[in-house]
Amino acid sequence: MEHTVAVPRTTRAFWGLLAATALLLIPTIGRAQDATKIYELSEVETMPKLSSTAFMARIVQEAYPASLRRAGVGGAVQMEFVVDEKGKVDASSVDAISNVPLLVTAAKEVAPKLEFVPAKIKGTAVKSRVVLPLIFKP
Repeated sequence: MEHTVAVPRTTRAFWGLLAATALLLIPTIGRAQDATKIYELSEVETMPKLSSTAFMARIVQEAYPASLRRAGVGGAVQMEFVVDEKGKVDASSVDAISNVPLLVTAAKEVAPKLEFVPAKIKGTAVKSRVVLPLIFKP
């Protein structure tokens, strides 16, 4: 013997509305998770760009250790950091590599002061990982 249960029309309407609401919210949840993603440059449509190369040159010279400048020691520091969706460098993400430890220290002081036009995907600013060499010239 088969049993059937009559479901009131209001209950069916409630579950239908709930399902429709869930379908609308799922894409929003996905976008909220993307807000925390750090994109690689190969994933973005518009690359991040320094707001001012002149400003960068000035703060690099200001951070250049005087002892190295007097000794004629210069060089490149390979920087890697995250630029957020506002164009600011995340200071906690800064990594630097050089054969001259004092230049690494100087570069780590410079990086958080840099400002960028952020990377974009579909016109929306996103966080991205940036690799940038800083050159210290005596």
